[in-house]
Order: sequence, then structure tokens, then C-alpha cells
Amino acid sequence: MYKVYKEKTVDTAIAKGLEELKVSESDIKIDVEDEGKRGIFGFGQRDAEVKLTVINPELKMYESVEALIARDVEKEDSIVAQEEPEEEVSGFVSTMEETGEETSEDEVAEPAEKAQEKKRQHDNQEAVKKAADETKHYLNRVITDMNIENSSEIVIDHNEIRINIESPTAAKLIGKRGATLNALQEVAQNYFNSIYRSYGIIILDVEDYREKRKETLENLAVNMSKKVLRTNEPVKLEPMPSFERKIMHHVLSDMDDVETYSEGSEPNRYLVIEKK
Repeated sequence: MYKVYKEKTVDTAIAKGLEELKVSESDIKIDVEDEGKRGIFGFGQRDAEVKLTVINPELKMYESVEALIARDVEKEDSIVAQEEPEEEVSGFVSTMEETGEETSEDEVAEPAEKAQEKKRQHDNQEAVKKAADETKHYLNRVITDMNIENSSEIVIDHNEIRINIESPTAAKLIGKRGATLNALQEVAQNYFNSIYRSYGIIILDVEDYREKRKETLENLAVNMSKKVLRTNEPVKLEPMPSFERKIMHHVLSDMDDVETYSEGSEPNRYLVIEKK
């Protein structure tokens, strides 16, 4: 299930698709069909074209892209349909109280649909916890096989699983510019996906490296934007994962005199900063 989007740049086409589909980059596979062409004075200009394919198992359950886009409307209709019986129960209880008649628990019990939804959510949380724990142990074994002493803890926020690792040789786990840590995160994500049917994202961290790296990328983005304005030449940065490029995109998004976009193919996709 996919949809093709066309805009002036690859990034604006991706952003348009993410907004319409109501998904994040981790929910989809991005294929750049055409990077477009800027043209000169409007001549020869060609829009960029990207193909966004849904890979999130939960979202793939929708029968079509149109159904996926309209899913919020379906949820609202479902909520309204569930609320109506509650009003009838409430009115029934009030009437019984006025007449002095007793009501049983069965007569005021919540609708079966709500009970089933609660059970589904509980079962899902338990499944996430189990898969996260198995992934943590698997990752510990992988790192131990690298002859690196380590311990870890898990923090779960809905379907986001953060695995925080501690090690006396943390630098080996992180690697140059986080390369080793990113590779281990991909290994952990692939293992998690193999044992958990639904959607979940793994974030691997060592001694708050992710936050420190975020600050480094933000400072680099600002410094490189100044260089672009000073030299009037675009700057191409080294390849980095999509979540790191997103940090730099965000920092420079409010600047009126520079723009950012990505070029290349994963895993060698890189950020470009240039003057508007």
C-alpha cells in the first residue's frame, strides 16, 4: 500500500505525505522516484516525486490508502456510537432511582465493546513488555560477544522502547559519531520486529549520548547555516540516519534565508543546506 507525492523538493513532498497519511517516517518506506529540478527563472523546473509505502503492520491492516487517510473519521464515528448507549444507561439509572427501584451491576455494566478494548490494550502492553525484555536480553548477549561488559534497563512509553545501556567502555559501544550505537539500534529493532507483530520503535542510548549528540547536531546546523550565508555556497554534510537529519531540519526550519533538503539513498543519505 503506497501513494506518490509531488512537490518542489523531496523533503516537502515527504512532509506532505506524512501529514496526509498521519504517520511518521518510521511507519513508511521512502523511495525517491525523482529528485526534481530547480530550473532557471522557472524554465526547466520539475517537481520532486516520492513514493511512500506503508510498512507499519498495524497501518497495513487498512484495505486502502484512502481508508488509512480517513481512519480518524472512522474513530470519531465509533466514539459517538459508543457514547450513545451510555446516555441511555444513564437515563435508565436516573429513572430507576426516581422510582426507588434497585439496579444491579449487570444493568449498569459498561458496554462489552469498552471491556474488550480495555482487554486489548492490556494484552498489547503485556506483549510490548515481553518483547522489549527479550530484545534487551538479546542485545546484552550481542554486546557481550563483542567482549564489552554491559548492563541495561528498559523504559517503555506506549510503543516506544528506550534501552539505556551502561558500560565501563561506553566509547566502544558508541563508536565514531555514534556509528556503532546506530548499528546496534538497528539490530535491536530488527530483532524486536521479528518477535512482536504490531508497531514499536527501539531507541538505544548509552550514558545520554543521544541528548549530547542532539546538541552537537543543533550547533552544527546553526554553524553551517552561517557558513552558507557567508560564502553563498551550499554545504553538504556527511551521511547520517533520518532521525539525525530530522533534528537539523527542525533547527533550521524557522530560518527565512536558508533551506534544507536531503539527497542520496539510505544508508548514505545526507543533508544539504543552501541559501534561498
